[in-house]
Amino acid sequence: MSIRSKLKHAITVSRDPRWWPFYLQRRFMQPQRRAWLAQQIARMRPPAGTFQRVDSNQLRHSTEIAEHGITHLPPPLSAEQCSELVDYFSSKDVYDPYRTEIAPFKPLGPGRHPNSHIAHHCPEDIVHAPYLLALANAPEVLSLVEKFLGCKPSLAYMAAWWSYATPLGAQQAEFFHRDVDDWRFIKLFVYLTDVDVETGPHVYVSQSPQDPTLSTIRRFSDAEVSKHFKPEQIRVLTGKAGDAFLEDTFGIHKGQPVQRGQRLLFQAVYSMCALPYGPTRPVASHTEIQKRLPELALDTWVNRFYLEA
Repeated sequence: MSIRSKLKHAITVSRDPRWWPFYLQRRFMQPQRRAWLAQQIARMRPPAGTFQRVDSNQLRHSTEIAEHGITHLPPPLSAEQCSELVDYFSSKDVYDPYRTEIAPFKPLGPGRHPNSHIAHHCPEDIVHAPYLLALANAPEVLSLVEKFLGCKPSLAYMAAWWSYATPLGAQQAEFFHRDVDDWRFIKLFVYLTDVDVETGPHVYVSQSPQDPTLSTIRRFSDAEVSKHFKPEQIRVLTGKAGDAFLEDTFGIHKGQPVQRGQRLLFQAVYSMCALPYGPTRPVASHTEIQKRLPELALDTWVNRFYLEA
């Protein structure tokens, strides 16, 4: 990062209080210490219980998250719904967050830089996309999330992005790493296109959230991860469009580089605190969304970062 970029970021941090707790919690990387501190933060948030569901499937999913850091959910979207979302997002502009000098471009159009390995959609397009806001607010998802967090969750960030093949190989989050976004947080991933071993599967190291091994904030090589974890713990998550999983990404993970074609993925991040990379202000009206989708129950606390009450 250049001196100019560092100065610009320092100004941003000084003006945006969301960055302060974000950087504070990144100083605590020992899993047991983080878990204790997360419990204290949870006591200052609305309590869990709003979305509580008790059945054998919910208990199984909660147990898998607690023991392994990840659980696969029943596919929440059909192949037809995913195709509709691909068509929707194909018509919207995207941007490369690592090459801000490049103008926005259509995800399947000619404007992409040949080295751009990902391209993101804007928050407004995600909120107004078919199915996704409802999916992020599904009671069966929020029930699992609030049990994991120990309090009512906040939908702090939603992302939809394309991944592409480039001549550079792995870049950025395509190397193993830990996310350190909040004291405790969890992410919902949904594949919107089919994902095989050549189209960018997510890779996750089971049981790594509780393991203090490789707990520094940096990228890890495949060799480092293979040295410290068993082969059966390193899970390559291929799947069909519509497949979904909940994951504690404090655990070690990466996105495998795309070798052919492109991948479209949706992600919802649930946390206890505001996240600095979430929207700076709500991007839609709660009333507007409820008029358009009257059947959708939207908790004001859960959606406060995206929907203005």
